[in-house]
Amino acid sequence: MVVEIRKATDEDAKQLNRMVLVGLEDKRSEVYRENVEKFGVPEEYVRQAFSIQALTNAVRDRKQLFLVAVENGTLVGFAQTIRQDEKVAELDRVFLIPEQTGRGIGTRMLNMTLDVLRNEGFSRLTVKAGKDEILARKFYEKNGFKLVHEVTVQAPWGRDLSLAIYELQIK
Repeated sequence: MVVEIRKATDEDAKQLNRMVLVGLEDKRSEVYRENVEKFGVPEEYVRQAFSIQALTNAVRDRKQLFLVAVENGTLVGFAQTIRQDEKVAELDRVFLIPEQTGRGIGTRMLNMTLDVLRNEGFSRLTVKAGKDEILARKFYEKNGFKLVHEVTVQAPWGRDLSLAIYELQIK
């Protein structure tokens, strides 16, 4: 099957919202365990961060690049980048349905992100990964990101998070 990578629409925001709400229902799912339980994220925080309004705002925000991966009309992943200034952007969130990993979709979303940023004159892309997120960290390293430093920060929900900060020079 062909997976299309494209800029997100308002309709994609609605589909992503539904996908997240369904994911919150299955407490045994890999998505729930690896994204909510692992980091102690309150479900209400996730519901707000992935509300239709929050996602629609992100899709429409000119400071953000919001890409989706779609297969047969179904959303299978997304990548959200926030432009920090005229030269630096931060890859804020990348997500793929677990069954879709290993197909190169994440790399394709990253490459499209880099193409857009390069065309806009950006020189650097940063990303934060949980210190214990081994698969995410391997993904970033495989794609040329360099570890800059590790830091512990307090998450908006009050829990300390150990993060690895990566950066990639855009050429």
